[in-house]
Amino acid sequence: MINIGKQELVITSFVHALQILVSVVFLYISLVVILSEIPATENLGVQLADLIFKPLGTLFNNLVSYLPTLFNIAVIILFARYLIKAIRYLTKGVITGAFRFPGLHPRTARTTGGIITALVYILTVILILPSMPGYGSLAFNGIATFLGALITIGGSSVIANYMAGIVLTYMHAFDKGDWVEMDGAFGKIVATGPFAVQVNTLKAETISIPNAKVLSTAIRNYTGRHPQQMMLSAEVSIGYDVSWKQVNALLMEATQRTPHLDQEKVPFVLQKKLDDFYIVYELNVYLNRPEAKLDVHSALHAHILDAFNEAGVEIMSPHYRAERDGSATTVLPKEEGPASE
Repeated sequence: MINIGKQELVITSFVHALQILVSVVFLYISLVVILSEIPATENLGVQLADLIFKPLGTLFNNLVSYLPTLFNIAVIILFARYLIKAIRYLTKGVITGAFRFPGLHPRTARTTGGIITALVYILTVILILPSMPGYGSLAFNGIATFLGALITIGGSSVIANYMAGIVLTYMHAFDKGDWVEMDGAFGKIVATGPFAVQVNTLKAETISIPNAKVLSTAIRNYTGRHPQQMMLSAEVSIGYDVSWKQVNALLMEATQRTPHLDQEKVPFVLQKKLDDFYIVYELNVYLNRPEAKLDVHSALHAHILDAFNEAGVEIMSPHYRAERDGSATTVLPKEEGPASE
């Protein structure tokens, strides 16, 4: 009801303004005719008539002379319109599988169609712009300079993110719903836009990463068309008094108790570091459910603790210290020092 009332108000105001305009024009023409009939005011009537009819005549002559150019513009616009329709039709056909073109994947068809459509629009503007009235004037040049400076100064990051989004589309690096790791964030792709990618992490946080940053970082896709095998690792440091074979056996036992591990991939243990007082062991396992990463990692740590506690092996990094009474010194006597020159 409110919208209908607003429409009626707009229509009423328009009709009222039109009535006033018609009345003013009628009074002006009547005044011109009356003044032209009186010899004493005939010149004044002619001058008043010239104020209206000369500009109208000039406008009409310019319009008639502009008709061939206007026809060319109409032809260009009509051709561009049907060309864009054809591009959209072919794009839709590639997406649905009705058409196939070498090197054009259905996933990139929409982006390719958008790029070609944008090029058609730009070419159309380039062809039409020189034929528009006012082209080359100071006002037109000023507006063009202002827009160019605005895009150059304020739109550099926007253009960079948009171009990076196009490159990511043709890279086939990920798609919506894939589990990925990028820019230090691990989660599920929930949206891919022209300027940013949204990732829903395992902690229910939605992170928006600009496309330019995504393009400059390593992308690990664990559920895409060519998924990478996800690995989890756990480190423990045990003293030299415990056999490395026993440590390896306990770590492997912990993997048998942990759910959601890929049993087809055999876990393995690395003796990662031989420190002064202890050995650092690294257990590596394969995960078949990326979305369970946090739960599996926590369960793996818990089962490692259980396995070592049941075996009576303490998980610790022992340190040893040598003490002296303080009377000795490490300074060499003079006769034992280097020969003086």
